[in-house]
Amino acid sequence: MLSLESSYAALRETAGVYSRGTDVIAIRGAERAELASKLMAKSIEFVSSNTCVDSLVLNADGSVAGTVLVIHTDDDYIVVVDADAAWIDSAREVAAEFDAELVSTGQRAIAVEGPRSWEVVDPFFGDEDIADLLLNEANEIDHDGVTGIIARVGTTAEFGYLLITDATNALDRIRTEAESVDGGEIDPAVLGRVRAETNFPVLPEQAADATVLEAGIAWLISMERDDEFVGSSVLEVAAPVRRTVAALIDGDCPAAGTDVFDGETKVGRVQVATERAGQETGLALLLLDDPYGVPGLELTVDGRTARTVSRPCIAPKSWATQIGVR
Repeated sequence: MLSLESSYAALRETAGVYSRGTDVIAIRGAERAELASKLMAKSIEFVSSNTCVDSLVLNADGSVAGTVLVIHTDDDYIVVVDADAAWIDSAREVAAEFDAELVSTGQRAIAVEGPRSWEVVDPFFGDEDIADLLLNEANEIDHDGVTGIIARVGTTAEFGYLLITDATNALDRIRTEAESVDGGEIDPAVLGRVRAETNFPVLPEQAADATVLEAGIAWLISMERDDEFVGSSVLEVAAPVRRTVAALIDGDCPAAGTDVFDGETKVGRVQVATERAGQETGLALLLLDDPYGVPGLELTVDGRTARTVSRPCIAPKSWATQIGVR
């Protein structure tokens, strides 16, 4: 496994590999679409076959349980779950109301992200052109001993892919491919930093003692829905009086919960502390009282300057890179 500094460099410059999610489940049965819709906070009504969508999943009281990636295949819904076992248990209870079931597939989800990530997954894509796989599309694969699904998705604003497979040697093979482009298997602790830089949720910390609007993660919910889903009371959440904003901080990031000041006035706290990972500045997500939750301010945290910034607060290399061109 790469060091934190090398992990950051891999994700931003070459390709970083890591296992994504806590489980991979399939939603099957005649009412699979209805069950999937009930479980996801983001509407999947218009998610067509061989495409995918990220969504929050919620507890019955509307609090955040985690995130999922839902892949709609021709036969069922494959869900990469990043939530604890309690959510899986509650989802199975909901499934009892439908002519459908949740089944753990026994597969693993292997993420590859970075501007050269397409080179890592290309050998598993067979004779098809990897450049033809568009963002949020998914293809079944069966090539060179590896079967499963490859989806083009990501959490870092760089190119990204997710391989879902039960091939026992898949991680080793993908790690080897990543090493061939000067990347490798990353330390997962760096994910908080790269995701905070580009506005992908850092959970559970980002939602701790904050509404989805205050946490800035309501983009993973279809807030205009008029159908019932687990945690649908979230649609009635009050207008935010605090907001989450990223801040660059001199030195290492102060711990979560550290007070933030404007002069002598306390205006919020550190909501998410991330690893510095060899970068010039620390990066935190601050939960600030209105009207402070905006970019362009200089505040004080732990006696140091915190400069609030818009996101993405880096320039993803993938934005100036073309898939398929070596």
